[in-house]
Amino acid sequence: MSLEIKYLPQDYRSVYNPVEIVMFETDATTRGYTGFAYLIDVKIGLTTIGRLRVPPTTNGFGRFDLSGIMKSYISSDLGLLNGTNIDSVFDNTNSHTNFTLQFGWVHYNTGSATTSIPQTVTLPDTSTTSTQNLIVFNGSLPNYRRDVVNFYDWQSTDFYLKYIPNISTHKFLTNQPRGSAGSSNNLEVQYTDEGYIYILMDNVTNFDAINLKTFRSNGNLIDDLDITVPTLTNAKHVRIPYAPTTLNSINTTYLTGSQPIVSTSASYYSIQLKKASILKTEQMFFNIASECRYETRRLEFLNSLGGFDYYNFTKVSKHSEEIERKFFKTNPNDLSETGVIDYSISNRQKVQYYTSSKNKMKLNSDFMTVDTYNWLLELIESPEIYLLDNYTTPSGTTEIRRIPVQNIEGNWEEKTINSDMVCSLTLDIEFGIDNFRQTF
Repeated sequence: MSLEIKYLPQDYRSVYNPVEIVMFETDATTRGYTGFAYLIDVKIGLTTIGRLRVPPTTNGFGRFDLSGIMKSYISSDLGLLNGTNIDSVFDNTNSHTNFTLQFGWVHYNTGSATTSIPQTVTLPDTSTTSTQNLIVFNGSLPNYRRDVVNFYDWQSTDFYLKYIPNISTHKFLTNQPRGSAGSSNNLEVQYTDEGYIYILMDNVTNFDAINLKTFRSNGNLIDDLDITVPTLTNAKHVRIPYAPTTLNSINTTYLTGSQPIVSTSASYYSIQLKKASILKTEQMFFNIASECRYETRRLEFLNSLGGFDYYNFTKVSKHSEEIERKFFKTNPNDLSETGVIDYSISNRQKVQYYTSSKNKMKLNSDFMTVDTYNWLLELIESPEIYLLDNYTTPSGTTEIRRIPVQNIEGNWEEKTINSDMVCSLTLDIEFGIDNFRQTF
């Protein structure tokens, strides 16, 4: 008898898509035993977190989907806000996990359970092993969405390799527009913005520096500098500062110069990763803008690739509250001690015993490109969204705090360059905490 793995997912599997494995016992007699079922033990390190069991199909295959148990051990990693002297790169330990898998089967041919796990199995490439590691991250790739990478391409065509920085075309974990030098259509940030950009790694030698270029409005280069990064052992999913204030908070031990590295004279800048002076990733461009008339509302949201993206709504925003009241009816207390009824319009019959209000806000964007508008579908459907709120503490210091967004309402319809030259987006957001008033 021999146990074979007919289908094995590649590393960097997105956990919110199927994580499937197909097993096959070549010995028909063994497969025919009473209660025969395939087994997979799922481990983190040496700790078994679960054992999955499936019966064979009519053709004898055992098809497993491990995503249900794996997603319980993966969440997300938010970047530090209001930091000073911060690192130049951070390991997102919650956003991925390296699982160890062992394979076997169980049957009841002798009347009691006969369990054989772990077994040596033959993999699809004909090599053999008794354990198999699988790196899984917190992605949720669409099945189909135009030019955005979809789940089928990611797995079947080794598309995940495009997100590990080995050559200069490799990508960050975002679907936002990349921009170009001097373009007015680059994604806009403000000088006071904080934020991070995310990327996958396959080993600690993927990159050793962040290349930052800053430019004046006429395109002249202000600075071209490399920010060194610490070695991250076993890091697979990391984030680096990208917004101006976060870049300007990096510890000077990583710099050849001094802070601020994004100066107020810069009109736009670019981010790229390097290894031994060789560029390893795509170049991301950002325009530095300011909004004087309205208060900017900056949203941070989990994207489909497991990183967080940001977008500034710079036009008028309106705060509102949706109020819910509940009442019960009582008999008026209008009977005196002498038995006389004192009718009065001031008597209370309806008593309000419950009052709650939901904080809401209407956001309006500036005009944007078709590419930016279509990318913001990820904001509307994101399950984890925060409003980055500028706040003055009672002690008088200013900081940014995250306010969780429970629900986001907005209509989205794909725009095309041929029919939609400019567009804007209006959203209604509902915050994640209700307010309650006193009971009567």
